[in-house]
Amino acid sequence: MSCTEKFPDHLLSLIKTSKYVHLATSSTDGIPSVALMNYVYVPASRTFGPDANKGNDYIIFATFANTEKYNNIKTNPNVSLLFHDWVTAKNLSVKKRTLSETSTPEPSSSNLNNPSGITTANPSRLLNLLQELNQSELNEMSATIKGHGLLIAPDTDESKYFKRLLLKSNPDASVFIQGDNVHIVKVKIESAKVTDNENHTKVYN
Repeated sequence: MSCTEKFPDHLLSLIKTSKYVHLATSSTDGIPSVALMNYVYVPASRTFGPDANKGNDYIIFATFANTEKYNNIKTNPNVSLLFHDWVTAKNLSVKKRTLSETSTPEPSSSNLNNPSGITTANPSRLLNLLQELNQSELNEMSATIKGHGLLIAPDTDESKYFKRLLLKSNPDASVFIQGDNVHIVKVKIESAKVTDNENHTKVYN
């Protein structure tokens, strides 16, 4: 059984739809590094080839080969991923496309254009966010995923497959996904720790 089958719905939703994830890696000397990444969650049913029969769920992201995180994962594949739904105030949530078969309601175009109902000559999305922000509507949960990272060789069918999924979920991040020097990394999800703003913590293995 995949460990994510034990995750509650709100945790799975957070992992599936958060726009970014903080990736923590470490060198063999124990020097930590953190990077903000575009990613896509890939359930076991959507993994590549023989992996589909192993019941493993993955977080997929891309990295250039000349980066610190690439070198860290190459020598020390243990990683941590921090997910937090930064803002869920009304229709201004920072969300992404998901591979999930369940649909996510989309905000109406009128609300996106002017969610506050305030008319301005040059409406600012950030200004609207500040005007609409309601503390009671902020997500109060963060989740840390522990996993094992594996670098996928470029120009393989597996790399091309995951790049397509990554681009589909993050169409605005093609500069970080495409290119000769870009490697796909798949992180096997091994456990999750969820913490709320009252320091209630639960671990899922």
